[in-house]
Amino acid sequence: MRNPMPRLVEGFRARFRTWELEAEPFRPEHLPAVQALEELCFSAPWSEQLLREEAQPRSHAWNLVVRVDGVVRAFFFNWIVLDEMHLLNFAVEPALQGRGLGGFLLDWMLAEAARGGFRQVSLEVRASNAPAIGLYSSRGFKRVFLRKGYYTDNHEDAVIMVCRLEGAGRGA
Repeated sequence: MRNPMPRLVEGFRARFRTWELEAEPFRPEHLPAVQALEELCFSAPWSEQLLREEAQPRSHAWNLVVRVDGVVRAFFFNWIVLDEMHLLNFAVEPALQGRGLGGFLLDWMLAEAARGGFRQVSLEVRASNAPAIGLYSSRGFKRVFLRKGYYTDNHEDAVIMVCRLEGAGRGA
Protein backbone atom coordinates (compact mmCIF):
# COMPACT_ATOMS: atom_id res chain seq x y z
CA MET A 1 0.00 0.00 0.00
CA ARG A 2 1.40 3.37 -1.02
CA ASN A 3 1.75 5.98 1.69
CA PRO A 4 -0.34 9.13 1.18
CA MET A 5 1.38 12.21 -0.19
CA PRO A 6 2.92 14.19 2.64
CA ARG A 7 1.47 17.52 3.60
CA LEU A 8 3.95 20.27 2.90
CA VAL A 9 3.76 23.60 4.66
CA GLU A 10 2.08 26.36 2.73
CA GLY A 11 4.73 28.93 3.49
CA PHE A 12 6.67 30.65 6.22
CA ARG A 13 7.53 33.97 7.81
CA ALA A 14 11.13 34.69 8.72
CA ARG A 15 13.69 37.39 9.11
CA PHE A 16 16.85 37.01 7.04
CA ARG A 17 19.53 39.64 7.49
CA THR A 18 17.57 42.90 7.33
CA TRP A 19 14.71 41.50 5.25
CA GLU A 20 11.28 40.32 6.32
CA LEU A 21 10.41 37.23 4.31
CA GLU A 22 7.02 35.67 3.74
CA ALA A 23 6.41 32.67 1.50
CA GLU A 24 2.94 31.73 0.34
CA PRO A 25 1.35 29.51 -2.31
CA PHE A 26 1.64 30.80 -5.88
CA ARG A 27 -1.77 32.04 -7.00
CA PRO A 28 -3.10 33.82 -10.11
CA GLU A 29 -2.79 37.24 -8.45
CA HIS A 30 1.00 36.70 -8.32
CA LEU A 31 1.27 36.23 -12.11
CA PRO A 32 2.46 39.77 -13.00
CA ALA A 33 5.24 39.70 -10.38
CA VAL A 34 6.35 36.17 -11.27
CA GLN A 35 6.29 36.92 -15.01
CA ALA A 36 8.45 40.00 -14.38
CA LEU A 37 10.94 37.90 -12.37
CA GLU A 38 10.99 35.27 -15.14
CA GLU A 39 11.93 37.93 -17.68
CA LEU A 40 14.62 39.40 -15.40
CA CYS A 41 16.17 36.05 -14.44
CA PHE A 42 15.98 33.78 -17.48
CA SER A 43 17.02 34.02 -21.11
CA ALA A 44 14.03 31.84 -22.05
CA PRO A 45 11.28 32.77 -19.56
CA TRP A 46 8.25 30.59 -19.08
CA SER A 47 5.17 31.70 -21.01
CA GLU A 48 2.27 33.40 -19.29
CA GLN A 49 0.12 30.33 -20.09
CA LEU A 50 2.58 27.95 -18.43
CA LEU A 51 2.81 30.21 -15.36
CA ARG A 52 -0.99 30.44 -15.26
CA GLU A 53 -1.18 26.62 -15.19
CA GLU A 54 1.36 26.46 -12.33
CA ALA A 55 -0.68 29.02 -10.38
CA GLN A 56 -3.58 26.57 -10.13
CA PRO A 57 -3.68 24.36 -7.03
CA ARG A 58 -2.60 20.81 -7.87
CA SER A 59 -1.84 17.84 -5.67
CA HIS A 60 1.47 17.14 -7.45
CA ALA A 61 2.86 20.68 -7.14
CA TRP A 62 4.42 22.75 -4.35
CA ASN A 63 4.79 26.25 -5.75
CA LEU A 64 5.61 29.21 -3.53
CA VAL A 65 6.32 32.89 -4.03
CA VAL A 66 8.50 34.73 -1.55
CA ARG A 67 7.84 38.30 -0.53
CA VAL A 68 10.87 40.28 0.59
CA ASP A 69 9.77 43.30 2.62
CA GLY A 70 6.26 42.86 1.18
CA VAL A 71 7.20 42.53 -2.52
CA VAL A 72 7.38 39.25 -4.50
CA ARG A 73 11.10 38.96 -5.28
CA ALA A 74 11.63 35.18 -5.41
CA PHE A 75 9.76 31.96 -6.14
CA PHE A 76 10.21 28.24 -6.48
CA PHE A 77 8.11 25.62 -8.23
CA ASN A 78 8.33 21.91 -7.41
CA TRP A 79 6.59 18.86 -8.74
CA ILE A 80 6.11 15.82 -6.57
CA VAL A 81 6.56 12.32 -7.99
CA LEU A 82 5.98 9.63 -5.36
CA ASP A 83 8.82 10.09 -2.82
CA GLU A 84 10.84 12.51 -4.94
CA MET A 85 10.61 16.23 -5.48
CA HIS A 86 11.70 17.93 -8.70
CA LEU A 87 12.67 21.60 -8.56
CA LEU A 88 11.26 22.95 -11.82
CA ASN A 89 12.02 26.61 -11.42
CA PHE A 90 13.75 28.75 -8.80
CA ALA A 91 14.36 32.47 -9.11
CA VAL A 92 15.63 35.31 -6.96
CA GLU A 93 15.47 38.86 -8.25
CA PRO A 94 18.90 39.74 -9.69
CA ALA A 95 19.35 42.70 -7.32
CA LEU A 96 19.18 40.25 -4.39
CA GLN A 97 21.36 37.52 -5.89
CA GLY A 98 24.73 36.82 -4.29
CA ARG A 99 23.52 38.00 -0.88
CA GLY A 100 22.57 34.64 0.63
CA LEU A 101 18.84 34.74 0.02
CA GLY A 102 18.84 31.92 -2.54
CA GLY A 103 20.81 29.71 -0.16
CA PHE A 104 18.44 30.51 2.70
CA LEU A 105 15.40 29.62 0.58
CA LEU A 106 17.01 26.47 -0.80
CA ASP A 107 17.98 25.34 2.73
CA TRP A 108 14.41 25.87 3.90
CA MET A 109 12.96 24.00 0.91
CA LEU A 110 15.31 21.03 1.39
CA ALA A 111 14.55 20.87 5.13
CA GLU A 112 10.81 20.85 4.41
CA ALA A 113 11.24 18.17 1.74
CA ALA A 114 13.18 15.98 4.21
CA ARG A 115 10.61 16.62 6.94
CA GLY A 116 7.90 15.61 4.46
CA GLY A 117 9.61 12.27 3.87
CA PHE A 118 10.99 12.88 0.40
CA ARG A 119 14.00 10.76 -0.56
CA GLN A 120 15.59 13.24 -2.92
CA VAL A 121 15.23 16.48 -4.84
CA SER A 122 16.29 16.66 -8.48
CA LEU A 123 16.69 19.56 -10.90
CA GLU A 124 18.20 20.58 -14.18
CA VAL A 125 20.27 23.73 -14.65
CA ARG A 126 21.93 25.32 -17.68
CA ALA A 127 25.52 24.13 -17.98
CA SER A 128 26.61 27.78 -18.31
CA ASN A 129 24.92 28.85 -15.05
CA ALA A 130 27.98 28.52 -12.79
CA PRO A 131 26.50 30.56 -9.89
CA ALA A 132 23.43 28.30 -9.70
CA ILE A 133 25.51 25.13 -10.03
CA GLY A 134 27.74 26.43 -7.23
CA LEU A 135 24.73 27.16 -5.01
CA TYR A 136 23.19 23.74 -5.61
CA SER A 137 26.53 21.97 -5.08
CA SER A 138 27.04 23.83 -1.79
CA ARG A 139 23.71 22.43 -0.58
CA GLY A 140 24.51 18.80 -1.35
CA PHE A 141 23.34 18.45 -4.94
CA LYS A 142 25.53 16.16 -7.06
CA ARG A 143 25.84 16.17 -10.83
CA VAL A 144 24.43 12.92 -12.15
CA PHE A 145 24.55 13.46 -15.91
CA LEU A 146 24.44 15.95 -18.75
CA ARG A 147 21.35 16.18 -20.94
CA LYS A 148 22.67 17.33 -24.33
CA GLY A 149 20.82 20.11 -26.16
CA TYR A 150 18.05 20.27 -23.54
CA TYR A 151 17.23 23.98 -23.74
CA THR A 152 15.25 24.81 -26.86
CA ASP A 153 16.22 28.49 -27.15
CA ASN A 154 19.92 27.80 -27.80
CA HIS A 155 20.31 23.99 -27.50
CA GLU A 156 22.43 24.40 -24.39
CA ASP A 157 23.09 21.33 -22.28
CA ALA A 158 21.40 20.83 -18.92
CA VAL A 159 23.26 19.55 -15.89
CA ILE A 160 21.00 17.13 -14.01
CA MET A 161 21.60 17.30 -10.27
CA VAL A 162 20.22 15.31 -7.34
CA CYS A 163 20.29 15.92 -3.61
CA ARG A 164 19.65 12.85 -1.48
CA LEU A 165 17.93 13.89 1.73
CA GLU A 166 19.28 12.70 5.09
CA GLY A 167 16.84 10.79 7.24
CA ALA A 168 14.16 10.95 4.58
CA GLY A 169 11.92 8.13 3.57
CA ARG A 170 8.33 7.56 4.50
CA GLY A 171 7.68 4.90 6.99
CA ALA A 172 11.32 4.83 8.05
